[in-house]
Amino acid sequence: MKKVKKSTLIVIIGVVVLAAAVAVFAVLNADDISYKRELEMNAEFVVKYGDAEKRVTMQDMLDMKPVEFSATMDTSTTDPTPVMFTGVELKNICESLDIDISSAEVFEVRALDGYSSAVVLDEVLTEGNVYICLLMNGEVLKTKSEGGFGPYMMVINSAEFSQRWCKFVQEIDIR
Repeated sequence: MKKVKKSTLIVIIGVVVLAAAVAVFAVLNADDISYKRELEMNAEFVVKYGDAEKRVTMQDMLDMKPVEFSATMDTSTTDPTPVMFTGVELKNICESLDIDISSAEVFEVRALDGYSSAVVLDEVLTEGNVYICLLMNGEVLKTKSEGGFGPYMMVINSAEFSQRWCKFVQEIDIR
């Protein structure tokens, strides 16, 4: 009888500790969720380079004169499909923000949903390869809450099967 009570007590303590841990992590992530929601609703993303941090708005992207290009979207659930995107090459975004990327090694693109994808300098410098997009087939990329891919999506033309594309772009960390 004592063993059952002791093991029950251990289980109850374990559940209480886990519940407390979940509560602590929820509180710690509350600010992060608010920040992500703000970026999405304002159609902004952040570019970090060293100690600098710059917000890029939809108007900033439009001022950079986005171009239309074709890319093949190929996922595990769909056949390869040619798609027309409108976006700005990542190297041009950096140039517009006066960020010298000549010594950068990695560009980590983070999404609102926690996904991240990285590209290296050679990929970014390759003409017509890495874009931050705002339109797909002539339509604005809808937010995640609207069932879309945006407001921004990274498209890498050289990535076979679209596996390194990044929907819901919120941050680009250049290192």
